[in-house]
Amino acid sequence: MNIGEFDRKHFSPVNGGITATVHALKYLAIPYILFTVGLMALAGLDGPQRVADLLREMQTLVLIFGIVLTALGFFKGAYPKGSYSRFLFGITASVLVIVYVFSLLLDGRTEEVIAREAFELDLYQIFVLFFFPALLAVLMQFGEFADHRRPFLEKEGTIAVKEREDPKDRRFYHDFRLRYGSLYNGLKLARSTLIGFVIIPLIIVILMKAGFSSLNVEEVDSMMSNLDDISAYMVMLGVPMAALAFFKGFYPKGSLSRSIPAVIMVLITLYWIWVIGLGGKFIFDSIEEISLELDFSKLLLLIMVGTALWIVYYVLELLLYRPEWKDAGFPKDLPEERKARKEAQRKAKEERKAAKEKAKEEKRAAKEEKKEAAEQPKPEAKKEE
Repeated sequence: MNIGEFDRKHFSPVNGGITATVHALKYLAIPYILFTVGLMALAGLDGPQRVADLLREMQTLVLIFGIVLTALGFFKGAYPKGSYSRFLFGITASVLVIVYVFSLLLDGRTEEVIAREAFELDLYQIFVLFFFPALLAVLMQFGEFADHRRPFLEKEGTIAVKEREDPKDRRFYHDFRLRYGSLYNGLKLARSTLIGFVIIPLIIVILMKAGFSSLNVEEVDSMMSNLDDISAYMVMLGVPMAALAFFKGFYPKGSLSRSIPAVIMVLITLYWIWVIGLGGKFIFDSIEEISLELDFSKLLLLIMVGTALWIVYYVLELLLYRPEWKDAGFPKDLPEERKARKEAQRKAKEERKAAKEKAKEEKRAAKEEKKEAAEQPKPEAKKEE
C-alpha cells in the first residue's frame, strides 16, 4: 500500500461531501425519521411499551452507525477511484453496513417483539437473504479498485499510458477477452438482478407465509405449498440470471460478449414472468365458502411481449455502439473514460462545425468579392488614331 495516496493532493472535499450526503440520507436520516414516526404513532395510539423501547434502542444504533458511515463515506468520496485510500474507506464502510443491519436484530429481541405483537417472522432468514447482495457490495469495492487502478496510475505518471488496440488484429471471438471487462459494472448489475429477481420476491414470500401461518387455518396449507414452489422457481431462475447479468455488465456495449448473455437473460425473464404470473390464472378456493378465479392471461402475454422487445434493443445496441467501441480502441466501459470520449467527440463535432462555418464564410466572402469585381465599370479602351 502506497501511503502517498493518502496525501492531500488527492483529497477533494466537494466529492467527499456528495458521498457523505448520500450515506447520511441512506444510513442515518431516513432510518432515524422512520423510527421517530413509529414512536410518535405508538405514543398517539397508546401502543405497547416493549415496542417503544425496541424502537428507541434501534434509534441509538442508527445514530452510532449512521454517523460513522457518513464519515467513512466522506473520506471514500474525497479520494479518487483506483487509489488505496478510497479502497480502504470503501471496503470498511461496506463491511460495517452488514454489521449495522445485523445489530438491528438486537440478539433476537426484535424477532421476539414482532412475534408477540403480530406474528412469527424469521428475521434471521431475511438477514441471510440480505447478506448475499451486501457481500456483492463488498466485492464491488475490489472491482472498482481493479478497474480504475491503471487509469489512476497513468494519471499519476507512474506507468506508461496503454496503447490503443489495432482493430485489424481482432476477430469477433476476441470480444470475450477478460481485459475488456469491468468487474465493478459486472458485480453491480449482478447485485441489482439478484435483488430484483430473487431477494425481494423471497422476502415477500416469507412475509406472506408468516401472515398466513398466523391465521391458524388448515385450508391455507395448499397455498403455503404453492408459495414454496414459487420460491424454488425464483432461486432456480434468479441465480442464473444474476450470473448472466454479471457478464452483461462486465463487458462493454457494442461487444458480442455483452449482447449474447443479455439476450439469454431476456428469454429467462420471460419464463420468470410466466411462473410468477401463475400462467395468467389465479384460483383461490382453499377456504370454505370462498372461491375466487381470475384470468389475466392476456395481460400477462402483453407484458411478456413488451419484455421480449428488449431483444430488439440489445441487437440495436450491438450495431450502434460497436463502431464507437472500435474507434475508441476497445476500452473498458468506465464512466470516466466514457465521459472523456463523449467530451472528445463533442469537441471534435464542434471543431468540424466551426470548420464548415469558416469554409462557408470564406466561400461567401469570395462570392461577394467576385460580385463586386463584376459590378465595377471596366476602363474604356483607347481609341486608335
